[in-house]
Amino acid sequence: MGFNIADLGVLRGFGACCGIVVGMKVLAFGVLLAVAFMAGCEGGAPEAPTPAYTLVPGPTATALPDAAPCHESGYCGVFAVGGGLLAAAWLDDTRMYLADRKGRIRLLDVESGGFDLVAEGLSWPRGLTVLEGRLYVSELGNTCELLRELSGGDDSVGCRGHELERNMEFLSRVSARILSYRVEESGALNDMQVVVDKIITSGFRHAVNGLANDGEYVYVSIGHPQHPVDPQGFVVVNADELASYGRRVDLMGVIARFRPPAGDGDGAEVEVYASGFRNVYGISIGPDGVIYAADNDEQGGITARRQLEELNAVVEGGFYGFPQYGTNAAPADANVIEPVTALQGKGSSYAYANADGVYVGYWHIDDRESRLVVDRFDYGVWQPRRVFNSDGYVTGILERQGLLYVVSDSGNVHVINPSAAPVKIR
Repeated sequence: MGFNIADLGVLRGFGACCGIVVGMKVLAFGVLLAVAFMAGCEGGAPEAPTPAYTLVPGPTATALPDAAPCHESGYCGVFAVGGGLLAAAWLDDTRMYLADRKGRIRLLDVESGGFDLVAEGLSWPRGLTVLEGRLYVSELGNTCELLRELSGGDDSVGCRGHELERNMEFLSRVSARILSYRVEESGALNDMQVVVDKIITSGFRHAVNGLANDGEYVYVSIGHPQHPVDPQGFVVVNADELASYGRRVDLMGVIARFRPPAGDGDGAEVEVYASGFRNVYGISIGPDGVIYAADNDEQGGITARRQLEELNAVVEGGFYGFPQYGTNAAPADANVIEPVTALQGKGSSYAYANADGVYVGYWHIDDRESRLVVDRFDYGVWQPRRVFNSDGYVTGILERQGLLYVVSDSGNVHVINPSAAPVKIR
C-alpha cells in the first residue's frame, strides 16, 4: 500500500512553484514538508533538493497530504513492508524487528524507512521479544516439513495445509521451538540457540505463538492441539501417548514463562504460568503487571457462525476453562477464571495493553465495512471503542511516543494516533 508523493495535493502546487521533484516515494511524518519549505519559492526555481533517502527497493513510507494528519484524521502513514508479517518487537526507540511468513526477520528503521535482513530460514515465526541482549523467536520448527511429508511430499502443501492437524503421527513427531539470537549493536543477529523445543503444535494455527517479557521472564502463549468439531464435542488428544514420544504435553493450551538460560547452549527451564486456553496469539503485559490475552475460545458455543471469543486478564496459577468445558460457562465449583469481556467476533489475533486500556485485534462479526478491526477496552468498563479498521489480521501492536504501530499480515505497518480514532484505511 502506498501513495506516490506526486499525487499529494498539498505538495503538487508547491512543487510546481519551486520546481521540486516529488515523484518518489519517501518517508513522511513531516520530513518531506520540511525539505520542501526549506527550498523556498523566492528567487526563481532552485534545483530540486536531494532527498534524505529513497525507498526503492524497500518498504514504502507514505504520508497524508495534511500538515498534521495524526492530530486530525488519526492516520499518520504506513510502511508497506510486504512479506505477510507475523510478529514485531522494538529493538530500540527507532528500530523494529519484523518476522514474516517467508521465515525472515527484518529490521525496520522507522526514521529512515530502510530495513535490513537479519535472519532467514525460519518456519513461520510467530512471536518476537528482546531481553538482556537477545532476541527470542517462537517458530514452528519442523511443522511445515512434516505436513508436506505426510501429504505425500506435495510441495504445494505448506503450513497453511492443515488437513492433517489432528493426525497422531504428525502430533507425535512435530516439534515447534523457541529460539534466541544475540543482538549486535547494529541490530544484526548471531549465535542462534534453541531455548525450548518439542512443543506440540497442530499446524500453523494452534501453535507456539506470541512472546512478551517483563524484564525478568519471557512469557509465551501456546495453543492447545484439541479442536472443536461441533459446539458440544472436541477431538480428544491422547496426552499420554504424546508424552511417550517425548513431546511437551505440559505445554498445551497455556501461557508459560522462563528466565534467559544461564549459559550458552543451555535450554530454558519452563514453567506453566496459567492454563486453560484454547489458542492465544499475541500477548501483552499491562502496566499493572497483568498479562492480557485474547483467546480463540467458544464463549457460548458456535451458533450460526457467530463465534464469540474472550479477553482475559491472566494471573499466575489461573485456570481459564479449556478443554474441560470448551467455554467459560463452567460449574461454580470448577474454579475457572471468567474473562473480563466477550469479544463480538472471532479470529482474535493480538492484545496490547498500556495505561489507556487494552487494544485487541480481531474479526468483528457485525462490522460490514471492515470486519478486521482494532478495538480498545478501557479498564474496568470493558466496552469496545473502535480505533482502527485494518487491511488484514493484526499480528502486532507496538507503541512509541503516543502513536500505535499496527502490524498486519497484509505486510503493512500502519502508524495511527489512537486519540483521534477511529481510523479507516479503506
